[in-house]
Formats: sequence, structure tokens, C-alpha cells
Amino acid sequence: MKGIRGATSVERNEAGEISEKTVELMKEIFSKNSIGELHSVIFTVTHDVTSFNPATAFRKHFEFGDIALLCLNEASFDNSMSGIIRVLIHCESETKNFVYLHRARALRPDLFVGEFGK
Repeated sequence: MKGIRGATSVERNEAGEISEKTVELMKEIFSKNSIGELHSVIFTVTHDVTSFNPATAFRKHFEFGDIALLCLNEASFDNSMSGIIRVLIHCESETKNFVYLHRARALRPDLFVGEFGK
């Protein structure tokens, strides 16, 4: 079993954008990894993401009604970035490629060359 991480950012606390960015993130994770069986998916959101549950967006778009889903508030720290949706996928996979999109790329600059990385 592997744990695959990812994150994205939203600019507005609006249901449509939260859903759109969640689906975009999950599609990118699926395209970058050879994921077999999904065991569980845990989302976290910063305190300012309240209009829609990313787990609901995932379940509805991908039709995974039988996967254990959970969404929690991210711990708040000084100087933490706002508008962030994170995900941790527990699955069977031969790959473990993390995906960080939009402003969330700054959370893991070690994964990127260029704007935020080396």
C-alpha cells in the first residue's frame, strides 16, 4: 500500500471553484500514478475553505461511493498559506508521484524546478 499526497489552492471560497480544483487535482494525481485499488482518501482544508466539501466533489465526480472518505480542517500555524486543499490517498500503486497545483506548489518547492524550486 502507498500513500500519495497532493494539494491545490482556491482563490475564492465558492462551491464551484472548490469542486473544480478538487477534480483537477485528483485527475492529475490519477494521470501521474498507476493507482489500483483505493482504500481511503483524506482531504484537509484550511480554515477559510468552507463552502463545499472536497470529499463530496471527489465522490460525485468519480463515483466512488464505496471508498472511505474524510475531510478535516488543516492545523493552523503562523504564516500558513490560505485557500489550500490537501489530499492523502491510501491505495495500491506501483508509483508514488505527489502532485501540487497552483499556489500549493509553494508548499513543496523541492518537487519543482523553476518558479518555486531549484
